[in-house]
Amino acid sequence: MTEVNLPKSTVNILSATQTQSTAPVKVLFIGQKLAGGTASAGALIESIGNDGSEDTLFGQRSILASMIRQAKRYNKITRFDAIALDDNGSAVKATAVIALTGPATAAGTLLVSVGSRPQHQYTIAVANTDTATIIGDAIVAAITADADAPFTAVNVTGTVTITASNGGTLANSWSVEVTGTVTGVTYTVTGWTGGATDPTITTLLATIDGIRYNSIVWQHNLSLATVSAYLDARFNATNAVLDGRAFATKSDTLANIKAAANALNSKSLVLLSAKSVNATYYKGCSLFELPDVISAVSAAVDALRLTQDANITAYSIGSGGPADLVGGPHISAMPMFNTPLSTLPIIDAGRGFTATEVDELKAAGASVLGNNRTRTTILMGEIVTTYKTDAAGNPDTTFKYLEFVETESAIREIFFNNIKATFAQHRLTSGDVIPGHKIANASIINAEYLRLYGLMSGPGYVLTQAGQAAVKYFDDHLVTTIDLTNGRATTSMQVPIVTQYREAIVQMQIAFSTI
Repeated sequence: MTEVNLPKSTVNILSATQTQSTAPVKVLFIGQKLAGGTASAGALIESIGNDGSEDTLFGQRSILASMIRQAKRYNKITRFDAIALDDNGSAVKATAVIALTGPATAAGTLLVSVGSRPQHQYTIAVANTDTATIIGDAIVAAITADADAPFTAVNVTGTVTITASNGGTLANSWSVEVTGTVTGVTYTVTGWTGGATDPTITTLLATIDGIRYNSIVWQHNLSLATVSAYLDARFNATNAVLDGRAFATKSDTLANIKAAANALNSKSLVLLSAKSVNATYYKGCSLFELPDVISAVSAAVDALRLTQDANITAYSIGSGGPADLVGGPHISAMPMFNTPLSTLPIIDAGRGFTATEVDELKAAGASVLGNNRTRTTILMGEIVTTYKTDAAGNPDTTFKYLEFVETESAIREIFFNNIKATFAQHRLTSGDVIPGHKIANASIINAEYLRLYGLMSGPGYVLTQAGQAAVKYFDDHLVTTIDLTNGRATTSMQVPIVTQYREAIVQMQIAFSTI
């Protein structure tokens, strides 16, 4: 059939011009596996599912499986990857000992907690006439039945020896406690000790070269200097965004934690801390949880907050702010302090850090988790990095708080992604631009940066300060120079960011009359 269809007309539908936001959040877990785990040591395992596959990959009783298992109780949305480590061939496993005497002359109950009070506490029913051997066998049976426990136990005539599943110094700071009174039964508790020779990690991080992780959960007995140096070198990468933060937890004396933190000066390391306890029947960490699980759940919540459209209602505390009940880059600037971590145990009275000690740790670059005022929930305190001074040794607060770093990182990433998208095939000129052609000069570039600044100060981001004065400040300090020979536009800018409401000081004067 002949058809007249003039004039010829073609209408193409093009993609809408959209502002580029931040990339999806990813978390990397690094820890020791067991020989029975199917994952190859040193290999990058990506996108670990919510089906318990960490148990098969790394061994159910491994510390790495414990870290991921507990992190997933908080965050099943963010992508979790892992690199597993084999025990060193010369590793020695740490042990703890509970030595019992008997027999019982009345029935009673003992509570035995190992490593984690919430996850690995065992109720041991003791019958009248039970011997130390019988009671010890009951403790071993309870631990054996707990397939998630990263330790095993044996009993010899009432002396129960608990052994870490992984070798090395990993378990030397773990906790063990026995409580309860049974007539005729006494017990002594010897804390974890003897673990030695950790895995070699010389080339470990080369596995992720070119891959960005917002957070790395770093097993605490591995070198903190290694991971902080690696991430600091990626902080200002060329033609890439590769920065990220490592989370690690140290349980020790106040002096030792301060010394460890003061020895570091990294914008990329969050060192969480807990006080070591040496009471008669309680040995180990004041926050009765595995140190690496503390790191894992803290990083998991941080990642959930930054994950676009994630439901963070449980972690967005205080009145107002309905837009802050979902995750995304706008949460970078919202304080992490007062965030509840519901699976972590309350710290016993008198066993945590005092307010003065918390301030000392913060000054050294260590962060603290603690009880809420009613002692019903563990809250995150102010989360700082170990960064304290610039390259010249001058005090510098630019990267002091994790929220500062994450805010700055989100702003940088938004600029980076939009430069890539907006100017993907542009010519460069120091003269005028020609309408209808892809060409940019300093004015066009600065205009785009001003647009992005305005976007980041508005709803959905609230990363930069809003208002006419703030925009003027940004504009006044925005300078772009053009190098046509090298096709390079060099811009300097000063970006006023929002920070966190950390302290309220009120001068309240009493009045006795309203006249």
